[in-house]
Amino acid sequence: MRKIISLVIVLIMVVMLLVGCAPQIDVESLTAQLKAKGLTEGICYVTPEECERATSLTNSEIKFMGGDFTVEIVNDISLIENGDYSKSCTFITFATEQQAKQFAELKISDFAKDGNNTNNWRIARSGCVVVLTNLQVAFELINLRFK
Repeated sequence: MRKIISLVIVLIMVVMLLVGCAPQIDVESLTAQLKAKGLTEGICYVTPEECERATSLTNSEIKFMGGDFTVEIVNDISLIENGDYSKSCTFITFATEQQAKQFAELKISDFAKDGNNTNNWRIARSGCVVVLTNLQVAFELINLRFK
């Protein structure tokens, strides 16, 4: 009986370890691949000062959309197509998965409102990263379910 209990405990620990190691997207690799497909850097927030500004802007946007939470941006990378900022793929990395989840859900809800998604944006999330895009090349390259 002890061996069975020990085996069950070990199996539970292995499963928990595997769940904790769920694959997440590699933003650096994806941005390199998208650049290879012709996209160029748009507005990027990567330094601590820039991320502080992005955090402030994003929290203002959340409040404007009716959200009652705040977030912290770790980095925000936008790639654009043909110099057109209305055609882009943005990777926003949040401090926590919960922040990313809340932001993605609020954004999806906001897009569902009439007239709030004129550029056909779609959104996906992987861990702490939210991807916001309207580019077919991004949908094909990024292995996530976009809503």
